[in-house]
This record gives sequence, C-alpha cells and structure tokens, in this order.
Amino acid sequence: MAEKLAKRPAAARARGSDKRATFEPGRRERNKQEKRARIIVAAKALFGSKGFADTTTQEIAEKADIGTGTLFLYAKSKEELLVMVFSGDMLEQAQNAFLHLPASGSLVDKLMHVFGYMIEYHEQDKELSRALLKEVTILTTPGPRRDLALLMRCIYGGISDMIAAGQKAGTVREGVDTLLAAENLFSIYYLTLLGWISGEISKPRFLKKLRAKLTIGVEGLIDPGGATLIKKPARKG
Repeated sequence: MAEKLAKRPAAARARGSDKRATFEPGRRERNKQEKRARIIVAAKALFGSKGFADTTTQEIAEKADIGTGTLFLYAKSKEELLVMVFSGDMLEQAQNAFLHLPASGSLVDKLMHVFGYMIEYHEQDKELSRALLKEVTILTTPGPRRDLALLMRCIYGGISDMIAAGQKAGTVREGVDTLLAAENLFSIYYLTLLGWISGEISKPRFLKKLRAKLTIGVEGLIDPGGATLIKKPARKG
C-alpha cells in the first residue's frame, strides 16, 4: 500500500501530462474549492481554540470571510463542518500510517501501527473526537458522507493490502476476502475506540484490549486441529 501511495501521484501526472487543459478546473470550480478550503481552515482553528460547543457557524463564516448563507452551501450544520475537518485530517493520518508501515512484524503489529496514527489524532482533542464520533454514527447527509467514503476507501484499501501481503507471505490463509476482513478489523478498532473516547477505559487498557481483540480477529476462532465453531445438537431418539 505504501508503495502504491508513493507512486500514484507521479503516475497520475504522467497519464495527464498531455491532457492538462482537459482536467484543469474552471474559474468557478477553483473559487468553490478555495472557499471550501477557507471554511475548513476557519472551522479547524475555532474548534481548536474555543471548543466545538462554544463555536458558532456565524463565527466560522466570518473567519472564512464568507456569508453565513454561503457557508450553508458547503455544510448544513456545525456538525457537518466537523466531519469535513476530520475527514481531511484523518485521510492524511491514514496515508502517513501506510506510507510508514514497518517492513517487519506481525499483522497485528502493523494494524496497531496504523490505528496508532488515528489514536494520536483523537488524543489531541478527545472532547472534539467525542462530538465527531457521535456525528459520524448518525450521519445521513450526502456531502460529508462522500468525504468519509474517500477516507474509508483509503483505510479499507490499506488494510486489505496488508492482509493480501500476508497471504502472499503464507502468514494468512488463502481464500480470505481481504476487503471484508479489513472492514471487520476496522470495526473492532472503532468499537473499542468508542470506549476510550467516552472515558470508560484508560488509554493503556484501551491499547491492551485493542491488541487482544485484533489478535482474536486475525487468528480466528476455529481450532486448527479441526474443531468447529458451533457444535451440532445431538439427535434425540
């Protein structure tokens, strides 16, 4: 995954070098992208300095030097703005995690490395992360969902590549659907993360629990000696 991420920009430039004019965004689109970037910068700064609860959409609009009506064209609420900020930051964290993936170590070690980058981000402001995770859980608006979809494609794709590499090395059994396995392992991380973010468990306990759960997820529950997951009930009579 790291190699793919590293090569992708150069490959994209090579493919598009003779069609640059075709893909160059128009003035209207550039203006839209520039405003969106200003909104994200303003929201991130205010959330960081004042906190999520005490920041208003009007303050964000003023700091971004746009009208409140224009702001609502990009996000319908303060919560949606939070998702916009998070998606960009976390995408960068995820890309960095896969780019710096250790060459050695077990799959669990590598998963802890990747999730460690995300945990580091959440630890910077746990109050903000609590608001974020609550919003993500109930998110239904198309715009922020697209931002999250891009992020999740990166995460699922990276973990899927790690599992595929394990299959190639012989440490992961063949026949495993790598994408489904990636989604399953991320779900383990996400649900365990909620316990830490909500204050139910300490960080050392969270990390220990996460590693234990991921180990079960990676190693599976089936006895390699041939035992099945569920015993069939004995027939009567």
